[in-house]
Amino acid sequence: MKLSFNKIEKLLLFLFSFCFILLSIIQFITYKNNNGIYIYNVGIKNKSLPFFDDNELKDKGIIILKNMTPNYKNIKILLNGEPVGEFSNDEVQIHVSHNDIIEIDGTKYNNHLKVKVIGISSNIETPKLNTIITTFQSIEILGKVRLK
Repeated sequence: MKLSFNKIEKLLLFLFSFCFILLSIIQFITYKNNNGIYIYNVGIKNKSLPFFDDNELKDKGIIILKNMTPNYKNIKILLNGEPVGEFSNDEVQIHVSHNDIIEIDGTKYNNHLKVKVIGISSNIETPKLNTIITTFQSIEILGKVRLK
């Protein structure tokens, strides 16, 4: 009786160890980077292959906005009506897709607030670089994102 319990115990310990190692390997293989893109390391050459096709990569872009009134920090950036950033420092970088609507929420201040587009990725057609939007106790639309 004791012998059979010892065998079952060893078998369970082996299965637990095997499953834990297998889980660790799967987690390492399906590592998710900061952009939400799954990367698979393939072969000795360590090539990285995206989990989705190139058309989906073209549907992403980056816009960098600068607060031109740095005394007012509580200006929110809305993407499709949802807050995605706030000017805790003078610049905010947001990730956008085709047809996203970017808005600037300056409702907390009773002054004119200016926000400028100081950087865009190469695949963004609109909004244009150096576009300036001014708010006065309102939510103003910076523009609709159009990708090339």
